[in-house]
Amino acid sequence: MYKLFLMALLLIPGFAAQAEGNRPTDPADLEHIEQLQRKVDKLSFGPLGPNNYTLCKARAWLDMALIEYHENERTGIVQDGVEQAALLLNKLDADPKYIGLDTPHPYASEKVRQDLWDIADGLKQSGDMSCIGCKLAKLEVQLIWTGHDKWEAGWGHAEPFARIAENLAYEVQVDSARCRPAPPQPKGETIIIKKHTLITAVLFDFDLSLVTDAQQKLDDIIGQLKTWKQIDSIQLAGHADRLNEAGGTEYNQKLSQRRVDFVRDYLVQNGISAENMTVEAMGDTQPVVGCEKQRANKRDRSALIKCLQPNRRVDIIVEGVRGDVPKKAEKQTPKEEAKPAVPAADNPPVPVKKGKKGKKGKKKNKAK
Repeated sequence: MYKLFLMALLLIPGFAAQAEGNRPTDPADLEHIEQLQRKVDKLSFGPLGPNNYTLCKARAWLDMALIEYHENERTGIVQDGVEQAALLLNKLDADPKYIGLDTPHPYASEKVRQDLWDIADGLKQSGDMSCIGCKLAKLEVQLIWTGHDKWEAGWGHAEPFARIAENLAYEVQVDSARCRPAPPQPKGETIIIKKHTLITAVLFDFDLSLVTDAQQKLDDIIGQLKTWKQIDSIQLAGHADRLNEAGGTEYNQKLSQRRVDFVRDYLVQNGISAENMTVEAMGDTQPVVGCEKQRANKRDRSALIKCLQPNRRVDIIVEGVRGDVPKKAEKQTPKEEAKPAVPAADNPPVPVKKGKKGKKGKKKNKAK
């Protein structure tokens, strides 16, 4: 009975190939990929340009197909990728203004990371495709690729592909924010540029990227930012010093990247929008102190580490319009009205409570 059931399944069109995972590639597939890639290259040098959304999506499908071809894929993902690229290029031949917003899922791909798909769908509706089109197309195909690797070998194998998709999603959101026209400046208000420098004595231990006691400091900054009427940009720059246990410019570059990434993630997780936020790792290229005297004393390494502390930092530069509530409060409550006036004899100055002279003076007044 079981054998009869299997034979019945194999009679279903296409089921046999799918059940065996057997859609092998051959040299004709590679030739087709290379032919379509040449067509994409030719079109990118024409009026469409290299950043055209549909053209970039066709290229992304072909890139995925080519890599999977060389991995001897037998799941059909290669043929599906080539088919989608060919379809998009044919549409562009018929109508150069065509925008292929649909991204169908091949048989050998699961739909994963719905949160990133939601970002892509939202940007397709509201973003400037001439500005973000290429990265947005790459994001969508990268999610297809991630789903394929999960379908094929599980999430552990797919996770690196998901990280690439996350980075693309972040970059395309930043690009979308940059391409938007600047909001009109409120009449009578001034654009303010505010810089916060987070010395890593508060944020990071020496030679580490993890925070030790930074939450309160970051929460204070976040609280301030949430009072701003308008934030046009937030620039984050991570820095390292020229002394660490591992040594080397490359190490310091990566260390400053981890530091600034942590601050960015913390701000975003606590309600600060990433749309107008940029991140840059400066490594050890912008020290604020040199500590030549401490460097000369090679016996006291701890003194040098302490002296170099200001170089281990993250700068946060905010541009926008600050809220004016605190300023109004100051005007409504002048210093002289902060406390009710009382006779001087009933309100002796604070210094008389301390020291011998104060005590004598107090007795003398009492005697009178």
